[in-house]
Amino acid sequence: MSITQNKKDFMHKDVMELLSKLNSDSSPEFGLMTAQHMVEHLSWTLKSCTKRVGEVEKPPTKGQVGFQKFIERGAIFQYRPSDKTKEDLPDLKFKDLKSAIEQVEVAIERFYAHYEANPTFKCYNKFFGELDFDQLELFNYNHYRYHLGQFGLLEK
Repeated sequence: MSITQNKKDFMHKDVMELLSKLNSDSSPEFGLMTAQHMVEHLSWTLKSCTKRVGEVEKPPTKGQVGFQKFIERGAIFQYRPSDKTKEDLPDLKFKDLKSAIEQVEVAIERFYAHYEANPTFKCYNKFFGELDFDQLELFNYNHYRYHLGQFGLLEK
């Protein structure tokens, strides 16, 4: 499979093909997430990028400024071990991995349709701060690549 470097093409074409290779018993190369946790995390994060939650903080919080600098530097993810355990993972929302993967496709379609209809929309939440489409597309492109690599579906 040839992986495209174009963000939109990667999200629309490659992600679903790569996720189709994932099994419920697939083990991560690093981290605690199960395959289904990872997939649900990806769809939830992307869906959250089409919303405004809370009031914009002025000035932005230290965390928001840090996240925006992370995006400005290219949103390059690195694994950082923590003291969390499997017990810290959230409850699964979908009945199985297949259902969770279907939600990734929904999230991708929703994300691009939202910004095509609302090109000046800026996502806001207390973690990200306020971000525009280009920032969010870069973040999600690299976020997806990172987690697909976590499960050996994509070379680093």
